[in-house]
Amino acid sequence: RTEKIIRYRDFGFLSRASDSRRRAMAGLLPCEWLDHVEKELSRLRSHHLLRETTRNDRDVSLQFASNDYLGLAQEARRKTSSGMRRNELSNGENDYRGSILISGYSRSHEELEEKLLHLKGMSARSGASALLFPSGYAANMSVAMSLCCLHPGQDDCLLPIHVFSDRLNHASIIDGIKYAKAKTSRGREHLFLHVYKHNDMEDLKRKLEEIPEKASLKIVISESVFSMDGDACDLKEIVSLKKRFNFLLVVDEAHATLVLGSKGGGLAQALGLSQFVDITVGTLSKAVGSFGGFIVSQSPALRSIVLNKGRSVIYSTALPVAQVRCAIENIEAGMSDRGCELRRRLKRNVCYLREGLVREGFDICGGGGGGVTSPIIPVMMRDEEYALRAQRFLRTLYGIFVPCIRPPTVPTARLRITVNACHTHEQLHLLIRALSQFKTLPSKL
Repeated sequence: RTEKIIRYRDFGFLSRASDSRRRAMAGLLPCEWLDHVEKELSRLRSHHLLRETTRNDRDVSLQFASNDYLGLAQEARRKTSSGMRRNELSNGENDYRGSILISGYSRSHEELEEKLLHLKGMSARSGASALLFPSGYAANMSVAMSLCCLHPGQDDCLLPIHVFSDRLNHASIIDGIKYAKAKTSRGREHLFLHVYKHNDMEDLKRKLEEIPEKASLKIVISESVFSMDGDACDLKEIVSLKKRFNFLLVVDEAHATLVLGSKGGGLAQALGLSQFVDITVGTLSKAVGSFGGFIVSQSPALRSIVLNKGRSVIYSTALPVAQVRCAIENIEAGMSDRGCELRRRLKRNVCYLREGLVREGFDICGGGGGGVTSPIIPVMMRDEEYALRAQRFLRTLYGIFVPCIRPPTVPTARLRITVNACHTHEQLHLLIRALSQFKTLPSKL
């Protein structure tokens, strides 16, 4: 435990090691990226500006850093709010309502970070570390603004940063890159964005080949399961390209965490490729059933640069302890035998619904590629008005809510169905029957 904390807090030794040794100690982080990140971390350290997460419940008997100005959070604790027993928040583990860098980091937050490493199969990997965020959106924003911006300690950087992003990546990824572009004074000559065709590895390869191999920093960012189409990225081919082009790889596993993988670790775990992903982004608000976001990084340097430069984590209140405890319990459940059974049940439900909809002649987008069964099933609609009519029909006549998704969120209108393990076959059949009935209605009512 002590050894791990040292790796989290002090990685100055990395700059004194040989390239090969540094690469081994920092996981698969490309040496060019490690050099780039360490320039800013070294500047912060030398000016006594390097931030760290420090538990607020250790060796503290009197607190003068909380934003709980009226003491209502402490009063709620005494009343055992949020359904938690009083002894679960003992040993001074109050909700002090501050940033994780000031007063919001507790034993439970630290425990959840360790649990996420275990979930992602990284707990035994030297240097691997996790960091919590107020949301998955905040996590993606912080990663992009930390890695794609040019920070003061990197002003002498002569290597441009080339970001490769899937065309259908989530808005939080796109917004983070846009922020970096706007924030960097030399943005036009320093940061270049390459949007490759959705899941088109040949297009990604062509774009990578256009960039000089030794004269740039390259980063590829992709969702693992795409939120609106439900299909999975071609992670095997992306990893193959990573081995050739030596780029930093960031994968957003928001819709795959606790859904895919033998223990719910996500797509990378399911494919046995976790060790090749430099930063995994995820959310605690979907299958985990709590609230918040996280990253798991191969290197303490990556965690530190995101913690020190990610504005959405620096300036946000830490996750409430009640939500953190909920996430820990649900991750444990998701990794258990019961979690495996729930994933099997989910897969059966998805297959049942997909097969039924296809049999009825519906145009189903994504969701079944690469041997991955995604719980997101988009049913394509011919236009926005037709999609809205379908949504109203299902809700009014059957009490079924399926959201209609339209541009600009997606290129083409669709009904976005999300299946869970609790749905019964009778409920799934009712949805199939209701959609089939809608399909027979006249085009204009």
